[in-house]
Amino acid sequence: MSTELKTDVSRPLRAMPSLSEILDSHAKLEAQVGEIYITFAAAFAQNPELRALWSAMALEEGGHAAIVQAVNKGLLSGAFRAKSFLLPFEVLDSLATRVTEYQRQAEKGVSLDQALRITWELECSELEFMRELLISSSNLAELGFPTSLEDRDKHVSRLREVIQQYTTDEGLQREVKFIAAERSPW
Repeated sequence: MSTELKTDVSRPLRAMPSLSEILDSHAKLEAQVGEIYITFAAAFAQNPELRALWSAMALEEGGHAAIVQAVNKGLLSGAFRAKSFLLPFEVLDSLATRVTEYQRQAEKGVSLDQALRITWELECSELEFMRELLISSSNLAELGFPTSLEDRDKHVSRLREVIQQYTTDEGLQREVKFIAAERSPW
């Protein structure tokens, strides 16, 4: 059976992926982001603060991948429930393309400014949106799936501090300051 729908003869469209396919793609992206962070930790290992930041972030991404894989298995076995949510395949495809490009750049070698920019963009990417969508469309929160925004805020706050301390990219500094000010209650 084909996974493509034809709307006209010139352009096939991919059918909406199943929730299981979305979760499988999501887990792979989380693991790939962890690999990028490991590459950065090794590339900037001479600075203990940067090495610790990226090492911790890599472990966190590995944890995200494992949780999403476990959720997928739980959904397939019937242990978890989730409504199918609408996420255009183009979003998944676009994110996968960007993550693959970031990984290629990281493996090739990037400057500290570029590594910080890539990390910031990944942390502000659709991966967070996908996790929130999964939580909001399922019973995962009541079963203990981590939903704490406090942990994410601590994580991103640390990244913002490191960016402010180490980057020479003024555009990234402004963006980080703007977002920090936007989230501040004052």
